[in-house]
Amino acid sequence: MNNMNTQKGVGLIEVLVALLLLAIGILGFVGLQLRAMDAANEATDRTIAINIARDLAERMRVNRLALPEYKVAINAKTEKSGCVGSEQGYLPNCSSEEMAEVDSSQITEKAAEVGHTVKINNCVGSSLNCIYVAWGDTNIDSNLDACIDASTGAYVANSKCLVMEAF
Repeated sequence: MNNMNTQKGVGLIEVLVALLLLAIGILGFVGLQLRAMDAANEATDRTIAINIARDLAERMRVNRLALPEYKVAINAKTEKSGCVGSEQGYLPNCSSEEMAEVDSSQITEKAAEVGHTVKINNCVGSSLNCIYVAWGDTNIDSNLDACIDASTGAYVANSKCLVMEAF
């Protein structure tokens, strides 16, 4: 009689193939998580930029008499401490221009704390001013070419900036 031994259990090759498939699946999941984290960080930066631009636009709306001063103060990164309140308590004891300088100083400081840069410049194809907020590798300190195309006003590919039309 010929007794043949039959294999019982799982062979080493099958185990290795299963581990390889599991490792590929885990790497795919990790890749998806990293992409999701990048998207969440980008959304956070964009939300911060929107809030900074909205805050500046609201301050400009309230202090319309000093609109030109906002543009000068933001672009020059003017540093000015707060206006001292008057005896009435609800009126500032400073001019509209001084208040614009204080507002601009607070906005640029708030933006710098989170790694953002703020500029005010003419909107492309419009007589209005636009608020530009950039972050990450996008630098708008010297000009806006890293953010928008000066001829069309379209965003530059892969730029990390926001444009808000204001006044």
